[in-house]
This record gives sequence, structure tokens and C-alpha cells, in this order.
Amino acid sequence: MGKGNGASPAGEPASGVVLAVGLGRGFGGKSTGLAELVWRARNAGREVIVADGDPRSRTLAGMFEGATHPPTEELPDVKAWLTGVLNRMVKERRSAVLDLGGGDRVLQEYGRDLRLVEFCDRRGIEPVALYFLGPEEEDLRHVLSIWEAGYFRPKRTLLVLNEGVIREGHTVIGAFERTLEHPGFREMVDEGGAVPVLMHRLACMDLLRQRGLGLYAAAAGDGTDPLDPVEQFMVEDWLADLEKRRAEAGAAAWLP
Repeated sequence: MGKGNGASPAGEPASGVVLAVGLGRGFGGKSTGLAELVWRARNAGREVIVADGDPRSRTLAGMFEGATHPPTEELPDVKAWLTGVLNRMVKERRSAVLDLGGGDRVLQEYGRDLRLVEFCDRRGIEPVALYFLGPEEEDLRHVLSIWEAGYFRPKRTLLVLNEGVIREGHTVIGAFERTLEHPGFREMVDEGGAVPVLMHRLACMDLLRQRGLGLYAAAAGDGTDPLDPVEQFMVEDWLADLEKRRAEAGAAAWLP
């Protein structure tokens, strides 16, 4: 899958077993961001559990063979499925990338049964929350509702600001200005230790989806229908920029 292509310097995670939980409203780039984490780990030779708990899209389950998902979207089934994912992580000592869709309802209900952060701490798992944000006010409101509820507040939290969903004609600074200055966002960063990271727009993302290419395979020129050199460079540069931003934020070693 194009190992050694230079796009990702990702080494072994400092924490070993990681539970990376993607949260956020739809259309915020969550599926793309979580898929990149899976490809990133595999590109470095690490197999992770891919757990798709988003009943509305099932994007990860459609992209990765062997991905697991709950049998129905009914809350008891989702909770039982999530318990199975956690048990598997402990028994296999394997990291997981988990998409919980919006996440608020599941975490609230599951939090009554299990203190997830404390469970991870006692079982040698490092939980990471990844909130994916577009520039809309509702995106931030959704994130703050989960954060303020307190059911899942790990010490490692990434706030991924996705340029790819900004409306045409808007700059990154202009689009996210209200988000960055919002008191709730500032509290997450200043008091909660959350780390903001910008995820730039990838111009050829639609082409990758059409061809069914993974990001790291595309950057390496792999696949039966590989990208042309220009698009290949775009993907390679996008991956390198994202990895650099995570490293500069001190968050690269948090990931699976």
C-alpha cells in the first residue's frame, strides 16, 4: 500500500493501544478524517479495528473490508456492539478507529453504564476524541453539547477544522473566525487542553472517491487506476501538510 512513500512519518503511537473516536455533525469531514487515520496506521504496518457506528452513512464500513458495525441503529444494539469493540481491543491489544455518527446520544446513554475514559485508563487504552468541525454555527453547537455533557472528555482532544466544507468565496480565517473566538471553543482549548488542527481542502478528493483509492495508495501512485502525477502530488502534499500540523500541535503520537 505504498509504504515508504514519504507522505507519513508516522511511527509507533507513544501510547500503544488507542481508541480514536470521531465525533461531529454530518458533512464536517469526519468520514474522510477517520479513513485517513485507518490508512495512516496501515501505511505504517499497524492493523486497527475499524468500527462504524454511524447508521446514517456507514461510510467506513463501505470503505474497509472487515469493518464492524452494529446490527441495527437501536440504542441497545449499538451499546452491545460498542461493548464488543472495547472487549476486543483489550483482548487483542489493538487500536480502534470508531465513528459514532453524531455521538451525543450514544455517549450519553453509554456513559450511564460505563465511565469510558476511566475504563480505558484502567485497561491500558489511550482514548482520543476527534471533533470534526465545519464553519457553521450548528457544527460548534453540536460539539459543545457533547463536551459540556462530560460523558467523554479524554485528556487528548483534537478539534479538526475542515477547510474542505467551506463555502466557495470564503477564506479559512473568515469562515472559522466566529468558531475560533467563541467562548465555548476557547474554553475547550484554554481550560480543557483541546488542540485545534486545520485540515486543508484536497482538490482531487472527488477523483479519489470515484476511483476507490485510499489516500496513501493514491500518494504512492498505487492502484489499478492510479492518479496522474499532478493529482498524486496533491494527495502527497495534503498528507504531508496534515501530518506536519498534527506534529506541530504535539498530537501526531496520540493517533493509532
